[in-house]
Amino acid sequence: MPTSGPAPRQDLLCRLLDRYERGAAFGRPGPWRQDVIVRLDARQFPEAFAPEGREALADLRAAADALAREGGVRLVRHRGYAAGVPHELRLGPAEVGRAYELAAAFGFRPLGDDLRELAALAGALRAEPGPEWMTAYLGAVVARLASADLSPLGVQRERFKRERRDVLDALTAAAALARGLAGWERVVSERIFGDSKRLAAVRPLVVDVLLRADPRWEGLSRDDAPDLLEAYGVRRKPALLRCAGRATLKLGARVYELEDFAPAAHLPVAWASAWIDAVAAGPTCRMTTIENETAFLAYVEEAGGPAGLGDRGEIAVYTAGFPDPALLDALAAIAARKSSLELRHWGDADLGGLRIWWLLRTRLGRPVALYRTRAEWLEVTVRAGGAQAIDDGERAGLARLGRQLEASPWAGAPDLGDALALIAMLLRLGKKAEQERW
Repeated sequence: MPTSGPAPRQDLLCRLLDRYERGAAFGRPGPWRQDVIVRLDARQFPEAFAPEGREALADLRAAADALAREGGVRLVRHRGYAAGVPHELRLGPAEVGRAYELAAAFGFRPLGDDLRELAALAGALRAEPGPEWMTAYLGAVVARLASADLSPLGVQRERFKRERRDVLDALTAAAALARGLAGWERVVSERIFGDSKRLAAVRPLVVDVLLRADPRWEGLSRDDAPDLLEAYGVRRKPALLRCAGRATLKLGARVYELEDFAPAAHLPVAWASAWIDAVAAGPTCRMTTIENETAFLAYVEEAGGPAGLGDRGEIAVYTAGFPDPALLDALAAIAARKSSLELRHWGDADLGGLRIWWLLRTRLGRPVALYRTRAEWLEVTVRAGGAQAIDDGERAGLARLGRQLEASPWAGAPDLGDALALIAMLLRLGKKAEQERW
């Protein structure tokens, strides 16, 4: 179909400016190592060079001539058999400003405008009170933007330009969550954006920002932290205490036996105080936190159900990955009130599992033993072929966590020693394994 009107002109300018904005020359004064080039050939414009594309080809070449006359590009023509026919368009330091002026006529938005808007937002968010790690992260965003570097956000320029509004909103939301804004997701979203559905729309980008900004998650991927916002107190479903074992909960005039809930109890978080009292005052001598749901259910079944756990004085607790603040508070309260309670955690033998263990360890302030998925188990599992490769990001995160453990006030404690042994094994083997392999 022949091209008519402003379409060829718009197409040529967009191609040139898009390539310029993606390239190393963007934002730099001349001279450049190489001009931005768009060739007028069949590879770049197959429809115009097709047998039925004569009119489109004529329009394309006419648009190239016009842009060159207006100073927005330099036009290189064929030599030899096709002498004088437009061959390629070139954009250099002398033409880029004029090219933007011409593109503005059809609404082309320069990447420089987008970057300045992002820098202004990051600077404004940085000026607000917040945790030190978020202030440092926002400072890095502003500093890198001076050279059009979007690496702190983990997006390329092309994607940022395409998803500019989403990226800006994700940064805004991440800063708000870092400052402690929590609650139901739609309520939190309304408070941030005046739109109850906006946070859900940009949730993956918010998770990406928090994974990069918060040092607790260094090296984790989005796949390893699908419910990360719950760790900041953002809830999409009612918070529950999912556990199994024996305890007597008293709520007003009513009494509930925990072992009557089979295969496991899903207690409302409003019952947290009664649950804490029951566990702290009851016969429980061991608490095992478990990262994944299938492993939790299998563990309860293996123990003979809630009654079997109760017979051996144990409570099993499902953390659902990273435990939410309500569960962390409840566990910390029990740990503080019952000093004789043995604490242990069964998670994946990977960076995510170790980060969950460390979150529990630091919040509870007491030894939390690694259970089952330890260094020696990982070595056997890898030899049996039941493991996955560790990427460079995970390696860096494991090394950083190891340094944190070595520098912590609890350095030398047996549980930290076991964690360091697991980190060393993960790094040596270059493999990780999920707890379901047990």
